[in-house]
Amino acid sequence: MKVDIHAHYIPRDGLKIAREIGKRYDLKITRDEKGREMLTRDGKREFGPLREEFYDLDLRLSIMDKAGIDIQALSAQNSFFFYWMAPEEGLELAQWLNDAFAAAVKKEPKRFAALATVPLQDSRRAAGELERVVKKLNFRGVQIGSNINGRYFDDPGFDPFWEAAQALDALILVHPTNVAGAERMGDYYLFNLIGNPAETSLAFAKCIFGGVMERFPRLRFCLAHAGGFLPYTWGRMERGYKAVKDCQGKISRPPGEYLKLFYFDTIAHSRMALEYLVQNFGADHVLLGSDYPFDMGDPEPWRTVDSLRIGKKDKEKIGGENAASLLGINI
Repeated sequence: MKVDIHAHYIPRDGLKIAREIGKRYDLKITRDEKGREMLTRDGKREFGPLREEFYDLDLRLSIMDKAGIDIQALSAQNSFFFYWMAPEEGLELAQWLNDAFAAAVKKEPKRFAALATVPLQDSRRAAGELERVVKKLNFRGVQIGSNINGRYFDDPGFDPFWEAAQALDALILVHPTNVAGAERMGDYYLFNLIGNPAETSLAFAKCIFGGVMERFPRLRFCLAHAGGFLPYTWGRMERGYKAVKDCQGKISRPPGEYLKLFYFDTIAHSRMALEYLVQNFGADHVLLGSDYPFDMGDPEPWRTVDSLRIGKKDKEKIGGENAASLLGINI
């Protein structure tokens, strides 16, 4: 079976609920030229347009069937992290989203799994919500942003969440958001083409050098978009660890030792890059991903994997076995 670890879902009422919960933030629902709903904050687009691909599960299933995907692990689009909300409102929205995701899985339990959303602007509330969804809704994973209002994972304030995620054995899919330097990448779609992979690389360089994996070695991070640039420049971090004292203070091993603990999705858009990823980090650490329904996704991720010059057994691991094991899916 083929399991897509990286696929976005927004419930049909998501914009309405976000507006009601965030009414004091001037959240409004507007429409684009095609009449599709959009969410704005202070007159600027926050999310949208809400295309039917986000919420129509029957349409989604038909697209999955054409692509040969048996199961999608549903996760929210990163605008729905809402880390800028007050913690209590962020928790309320996260709980609504998680319950809606659980309902989608209940409707099609053989086709969908779910990754939770949590209010990481308050790590203890986030830990509590993760515990709720794992124990009561049977989620096995969570999606978080690459930074939380500019705070990165090496901030010790996030330790209560890491402790909970490690104890619950939850997979943590990390998606770039609030991209560093985006103001300098407004043309040519560079905020996405360059900004997203650079943001993931920055987040996990801080995670490694900041000692997060040193303190919580059983955390299971999955990096979106094939890890950004990080897997391909890890030699530079190794050199920094050897040559620069500032790189040595919080970790006891070379950074590559921690990098090898991570998982990666397959969205590299390059057979050469994806084969490099598999060869250097192992087929056990690569998971099928589409980034459905976005233009920068891979609409046929299994065909991408099947084209790789690797063994059939490794293709099967990447295609579904790894994700099924991490998410507790019986295949």
